[in-house]
Amino acid sequence: MSKRTVVRGLLTIAAVTALAACSTSRAETVSAEESPMAEGTPPAAPVKKRAPGLPQEQRDALKKQYTELAKKNDCSEGYDKLDGHWRFAGETKTPNYSDELTITGSTYTEKLVGDPDGKHVEATISGRIECLFKNRVLMTLDTVKPEGAFENRSGDSYPCDVLGDLANTGDRMLMICYFDWDVRTASGWEFEWERVKE
Repeated sequence: MSKRTVVRGLLTIAAVTALAACSTSRAETVSAEESPMAEGTPPAAPVKKRAPGLPQEQRDALKKQYTELAKKNDCSEGYDKLDGHWRFAGETKTPNYSDELTITGSTYTEKLVGDPDGKHVEATISGRIECLFKNRVLMTLDTVKPEGAFENRSGDSYPCDVLGDLANTGDRMLMICYFDWDVRTASGWEFEWERVKE
């Protein structure tokens, strides 16, 4: 992960038995390499440097391919394991940050709050979860209010991979999202979510 990891207001979650969706909120997350440690203490593992990104023409071709695939696939009934209310449970550098996601069928609403760059921001994102294949979904942001909040814009889309249920209970999820359309695993951003029990 880079020093400044941006968590887009996205939504991607899926269990091992069902496809998932992940919420996008571009808050800064903390990578393992950036965890505070005592001065002079070596990191637990070597810090990996990010490989150069994919050329823009390859990203554009992938975006076109995935958009066409999502139109062909029917996931209008949604994902049983994803329905409900979720809360971002990962680490973040954004002060006073919270991100809550409500999934109903193949649509979602996400509410983001935080103080990025020292300014208080509250945002609401509405969008769709479109199926691609196996554990990959396409997150499409239909509306972002206010526009540009947490670097999200209406009409944005990006793929996310579902890594599965962390606790085998359906109450916690881990996923990787590719905001810049570079779908190599090392280029994705990781998100951890926990189900909010009503």
